[in-house]
Amino acid sequence: MNEGYKPIKIIRREDISNPVAEKQETRPELPEISLQHELREKGGEYIPSGSWWYWNMVDGKPIDDKTKAEMLLAQKEELPYMVSAVLERACNLSCNHCLYQDEKSSREASIKGRLSEVIEHMVSNMPKASEDTGGKRNPEPEFLSGGRILRPWHLDLFKNLRDVRPDVKIGMIDNGTFTKLLAKWPEGLKMDWIDISIDGTEEHHNEQRGSTNAYSEAIHGLMRAREIIRPRSEGGYVASLMTLTNINAGDVPKVADVLFEESGGEPLADKLNLTTMGPTNAVNTELEMRVQDLAQAWDGIKKASAKYNTPTNQRVSLRLYRIEDLEKLATIVGEKKFLESFPDNEQEARERVSFRGNFIETNIDGILVSYLPVSIWPPEELLIEADGAYRVAYEGQFTLDELRDGKSKDGRNTGSYTVAQLTPETDFREVYEKAVDHYWQYFGHKKLDNEFATFQRIREKASK
Repeated sequence: MNEGYKPIKIIRREDISNPVAEKQETRPELPEISLQHELREKGGEYIPSGSWWYWNMVDGKPIDDKTKAEMLLAQKEELPYMVSAVLERACNLSCNHCLYQDEKSSREASIKGRLSEVIEHMVSNMPKASEDTGGKRNPEPEFLSGGRILRPWHLDLFKNLRDVRPDVKIGMIDNGTFTKLLAKWPEGLKMDWIDISIDGTEEHHNEQRGSTNAYSEAIHGLMRAREIIRPRSEGGYVASLMTLTNINAGDVPKVADVLFEESGGEPLADKLNLTTMGPTNAVNTELEMRVQDLAQAWDGIKKASAKYNTPTNQRVSLRLYRIEDLEKLATIVGEKKFLESFPDNEQEARERVSFRGNFIETNIDGILVSYLPVSIWPPEELLIEADGAYRVAYEGQFTLDELRDGKSKDGRNTGSYTVAQLTPETDFREVYEKAVDHYWQYFGHKKLDNEFATFQRIREKASK
């Protein structure tokens, strides 16, 4: 049953507990921040933030402050079902496409920030799948170890999380080098999933990752992954993320064959997740896909999907975050056909589009595409950095020292990426609500303007 909005405190920028707040620029509060209080007092039906975003994009009418406030309130009802953590800043690779820079170990900062305690506390306070939050059902809660390499102490953390919240699924992203810790693996510890990237053919994977043995390590990791994963009958799975660049744009079918073709046993992976690279520095900007590159990758995705996907098992999937890549896709399939996948008719939209919180799923050219507008990012995850701070998307482009100092080496403000320094006493809902307003104030409202302008261009091209 939908009980409407729950009363919450409206968070203003000056209320945000932030270790580098004094280094952030002062800016006026946006009207939609203060408007939330009035709207919350009136109450209302919960509508997914993705739905708010969608209808304003396809209608093409200027988005007013009240609507923006409603979208922020919706995000506050969408408590993140995933807590993710950067457990180590150092890595054994220097991948060309990577968001991160080469960096020293962050272990000392993690100890000072009481990282393990912070993670255990935040995970213990995640909403349960069965809880009804403002008229919506929460998915199963998850914890993701997001990088960058696995350390022995991480295994103890995973064990403790199992004890704290047995219902929370635990997964990790790895480059295959977890196998070096198998001798130290705790007895009985099984992960719910692991994601080991294969970024193209062996030649292209190694080129993209800047190492001559990166591919062989990744394949070896996939071959041994099921030793530490729960069986499929209990929901366990092995995934592989492929980050699309102009190096590997033509490799999708070959990667799918490597992962899914069985040779005397079971396949190396159960899922192939594809996404595009977001350029953040001079090195990875050179790898960004042009329209012709994405067109090549799109053709490969269609071939791999036709070969390996079934109505009940979508083994190959595409997730996009960048509006720039969505616009490129519109160019590839044709703006008119693209807009047919984002219908402005309510009946057609119900049949073709689904909303999962801030995710929008639609079928484009026969492929299921999941799109998360970066303007409404916060519900995707509660991101805990190696020093125990809650930070927002794309923080990884800066070193931990740059984030803590509030300024990057080239003079950019990094304080805006930090929401709060977490402690073992932090209130989960309260700090998340702060993050929604904080992210919107510094990033979200600008990104929404860019997304709106992009859809306007697509509509104009479709009408010609």
